Amino acid sequence: MKTFQTSAAWCLGILFISVSLITTGSSEVVGPADPVVALTGDDIILPCSLKPSVSAEDMIVEWTRLNPKAEKVHLYLDSRDSFVDQFPSYRGRTSMFNEELKNGNVSLKLTNVTLSDAGRYRCFIQTLKKETTVQLLVGAVSQPVISIDGTKGWGVVLKCESGGWFPEPQMEWLDSSGTILPADGPPERHRDSEGLYTVRRHVTVNRTGNNRFTCRVNQLEINHLKETEIHVPDEVFPKSQVGLIVGLLIAVAVVVLAASAGVFMWRKHTEEKKCRKQLEKQKIQSTELLEDVNKRKAPSSFVQNLTEQLMAAKKQIEMLSKDKDDVTREKDGLQGQLNDVTREKDGLQGLLNDVTREKDDLQKQTGQLEKLRNEKDKVIRERDEHIQNLTGEMEKLRNEKDEHIQNLTGEMEKLRNEKDKVIRERDEHIQNLTGEMEKLRNEKDEHIQNLTGEMEKLRNEKDKVIRERESDGMEDMEMGGVF
Repeated sequence: MKTFQTSAAWCLGILFISVSLITTGSSEVVGPADPVVALTGDDIILPCSLKPSVSAEDMIVEWTRLNPKAEKVHLYLDSRDSFVDQFPSYRGRTSMFNEELKNGNVSLKLTNVTLSDAGRYRCFIQTLKKETTVQLLVGAVSQPVISIDGTKGWGVVLKCESGGWFPEPQMEWLDSSGTILPADGPPERHRDSEGLYTVRRHVTVNRTGNNRFTCRVNQLEINHLKETEIHVPDEVFPKSQVGLIVGLLIAVAVVVLAASAGVFMWRKHTEEKKCRKQLEKQKIQSTELLEDVNKRKAPSSFVQNLTEQLMAAKKQIEMLSKDKDDVTREKDGLQGQLNDVTREKDGLQGLLNDVTREKDDLQKQTGQLEKLRNEKDKVIRERDEHIQNLTGEMEKLRNEKDEHIQNLTGEMEKLRNEKDKVIRERDEHIQNLTGEMEKLRNEKDEHIQNLTGEMEKLRNEKDKVIRERESDGMEDMEMGGVF
């Protein structure tokens, strides 16, 4: 019965090992179909697993970055993480999910991602001689900043700026309904020493129903979008100067009309004065002729001729009087027109005063806008200085962190080596102890065997002595019977 149970156990063990080998041999290393996208500073996972799932606890897993050149990222060996020959930039930033290895999950976790981490990674199961690759895309984004950059015509010039992007993004302006606005030229681009892009773009906007405008920055490759909206107050838009232009034109027209009326009145007055002088002259001549006639008592023909001349002069005087009346009426009409022009002039003067007040308000608003622009430039300079200081401090902290991580890694490696040394010494000591115990066991067995032999020998001797005593006792008894 015992022999049957032992045979069954051996058969089950062999069957289990065979199934495990077949399953492991048929497993494939599977990675993601799409690239893994991350932003700088993120912690990400590069997926890699065995399908169908088998335990990878006793396998050798090697993660390598392939481009631009092969870099050893992480190694799982002898059922533990190994950091031997790990590329320096990955120290302290890589780990595997050891508790998931039994389920075939050999994914890699990479912390505090940087732009230089982008590339193609290979997940290689050395035990199975199988592998897959994972593409990592790393980007950087920031929130765009909108500012008012002055006025242009009847509109306001807006500036949108956004820095710290990678890869290079696209920038566009939109109104409140989402319609793309035509910008003032192509976007301005700049790339700093760290490879990050800064994009800047201007647009001139006119007054709308709500005066809301949006700057959108989009990066399609990493599928990230940032937007900032601004509301431009009505007071910032330039005041309309149509009233001023119309007022100036009307004022010029009034001046021209007044000058024309003055010239016409002067000419009429001159002609009227001339006619009056002629009438006075003719009256004087007529009086002199009558006096001369009375003195000379001229003949009737002469008197008749003189009478005819006097009648003609009278008719001429009547015509001149009529012309005088016409001139007087025209003068009154022109005086009425001049009064109308004066009233229009007064109205235009009031309009001109209103335009002047609007001009003063516009100048005041322009001064406020200039003050706001100066304050904005000051804030931007302070922000840039603050960002520069923060960047320097972050770089310092990053260097200190890398140095600290490097020191910790060195200490961990040193501790690991010491641990390995202690383990080796322990194994050697255990091995020595095992040898000594084996030697003692052999000596014990030999000693027991010797004792057993001696005890057997003593037992034999005891039995012999007992037999001899019994034999002696029998002889004594026989001898006693004889006596």
